[in-house]
Amino acid sequence: MAKPGKKTAVRQSSSYELMGARIQKLINSPKAQQARDVTVHRLPEESAADWSRFIEEVAEAENVRVEYVEGDGVRLTWTVPAD
Repeated sequence: MAKPGKKTAVRQSSSYELMGARIQKLINSPKAQQARDVTVHRLPEESAADWSRFIEEVAEAENVRVEYVEGDGVRLTWTVPAD
């Protein structure tokens, strides 16, 4: 008789993590990487609190500029530091 398998808990991503993954894909796109520039808008299903947290955290990063644009969006530009 086979032993019942262990059930592993599957951790659900938070709404902030899901939003971050979406934005990371936009930032990592070849076009954005080449231009070192991307405009991101908050989607209607994303919470305003998550969006504010994201903007605050990005604004603290070195070499990143945050510019607010129309329609609840931000334009992110960045420089790559010289080694």
